[in-house]
Amino acid sequence: MGRRGWLSILVCIAAGAALACSDDADPQQETPAQPTQAAVQQAQQQETGDRSDDASTQQAESDAAQSEDGQQQASRPAMRSEQQDAPQQNDPYATDAAAPPPSIAEPREAITAGFPLIPSAPAEGDEYGWSAVVDDDIIAVGAPYHDDVADDAGAVFIFERNGDEWVEAAKLLPPFGEADGWFGRWLALDDGRLLIGAPYEDVTPATGGDPIIDTGAAYIYERLGGEWHHTATLLPEPLVPGASFGWSVAIDGDRLAVSAWADIVDEEQAGAVYVYREEKGQWRLEARVVPPEPQPAHQFGRDIELEENVLIVGAPGDDGEDPDQGAVFVYHQYDFDWNYTGKFIAPDGGEGDGLGTQVAMALPWFAAGAHGHDEDGWDAGVVYLWRLDEYWSLHTRLIPSDLAVGDWFGYSPALEGERLVVGSPHRPDPETGVYRTGAAYLFELVDDEWIERGVLGPVDPALAGEKAEFGWAADIHGDTIVIGSWLADAQAGEDAGAAAAFLIAP
Repeated sequence: MGRRGWLSILVCIAAGAALACSDDADPQQETPAQPTQAAVQQAQQQETGDRSDDASTQQAESDAAQSEDGQQQASRPAMRSEQQDAPQQNDPYATDAAAPPPSIAEPREAITAGFPLIPSAPAEGDEYGWSAVVDDDIIAVGAPYHDDVADDAGAVFIFERNGDEWVEAAKLLPPFGEADGWFGRWLALDDGRLLIGAPYEDVTPATGGDPIIDTGAAYIYERLGGEWHHTATLLPEPLVPGASFGWSVAIDGDRLAVSAWADIVDEEQAGAVYVYREEKGQWRLEARVVPPEPQPAHQFGRDIELEENVLIVGAPGDDGEDPDQGAVFVYHQYDFDWNYTGKFIAPDGGEGDGLGTQVAMALPWFAAGAHGHDEDGWDAGVVYLWRLDEYWSLHTRLIPSDLAVGDWFGYSPALEGERLVVGSPHRPDPETGVYRTGAAYLFELVDDEWIERGVLGPVDPALAGEKAEFGWAADIHGDTIVIGSWLADAQAGEDAGAAAAFLIAP
């Protein structure tokens, strides 16, 4: 299907489609970006208690392996039709309620055709588009298997807006040329600063000796004088084999966070998040954030988001009411420390949902996907949104109008202001039925309800081919959306990957 086919369905959403649902919160109420003093005091009084390298690598590749091997329906649990008990509540911020029935909205056109972001040095198997971020007039796209420096060392391609086009402005390579380092696996971009994770880099201790395998690293680049310069390198403390520091990264102003999703906590390979703050031009470790009750293969830090004084941490390996149901942990910074606020799970969650595999935040909202959720069809997926009023509370359970079995909806949510983009990388092509072409959906907040406004697809789905997985990565800033499709075939070859920018129509 060509571009015209996708444009014909951008927002041809049938009236009466189930789009979103919200609770009874007053839409006129102001929602502060941080808790009240009374709530802080209550939270301080609340109790907060409520894999080797091969194991880590195998888990880190779990999504890719599942994508490559296809969908195994026989191995999945039966679809769930009844809601579970209310989610765990650890303190006064964590108050949830089941989502009410869906609402209906009138469709309108909201998205223009995509602009392909073609790298200067594409190559077969690069998986360009594994990560993609946008901020103002800059887009960065990661290709963690790029081989210029060494096998699978990785690269990041920078694009800048030039009128109606996006032009490659820089190609960043790992400073130390480490093979299998996955430089560019995850990215964060804010005000001319780019944070790049390289979770499988081996690190040699400052005291010498053999490199510690798969410890990981993160790199800071800054746009100075129109060019990108490497200005800092971050390493975990201490160096832990297989920790995968740099698996996910986040940045907001003078603070940044780096996750090590397989770090050791209380003798468990549970994961940790390192928070840094810039002081006098130096990035200093502010806190090492760990789960209150570490679990084996917890995947704490599989994805993270940071904004102002709030840190959210996805942990899709969390065994709540069911194995690998997943959870999201929230921390607030006050009294010079990062304080545990609560653990959030879905009221209708189930085994293998993977809640928290990807998270997003734009205060007073945060979103978490559960791409393995089965209630609306096996592995169809779902996204949940929580809102901070005086407390954090579940506001919405969100699915698209055309959700289908195996879509993986919710794999890559992205939030800014009152707009939400959600990837659905296993969605078949709507006209040809080609397997796992992928899609991404745009939602907007209207009168306190999240309404579906349009659907995006690959710029050239015929070239992208089967298993392109458009929607594997997603980000939004202003009127610009960037989507990665890491397994798209391109002129460079199979699994070269692709990315595209989309403009939301006024």
